[in-house]
Amino acid sequence: MLPINHAIWVQIATGKKPIRGDNLAINMLAQKNKLSYEKDPSPANVKQLVENTHLFFTKYEAVFAADFAKILH
Repeated sequence: MLPINHAIWVQIATGKKPIRGDNLAINMLAQKNKLSYEKDPSPANVKQLVENTHLFFTKYEAVFAADFAKILH
């Protein structure tokens, strides 16, 4: 898993890198992040979104390995 300070996490958390996939949980995370960022683009909110996104990817890395590989590369 890429470290939390990797630039891709900000891109994913803010919706600048689309992460739509075949998995509902991933799509829900992407939509939730997008709406939260649009409502509050502050650095504090972006930091929280990055932390939550990284945690999700880390926690479910084994389950969604193929989906995550597509998203992170």
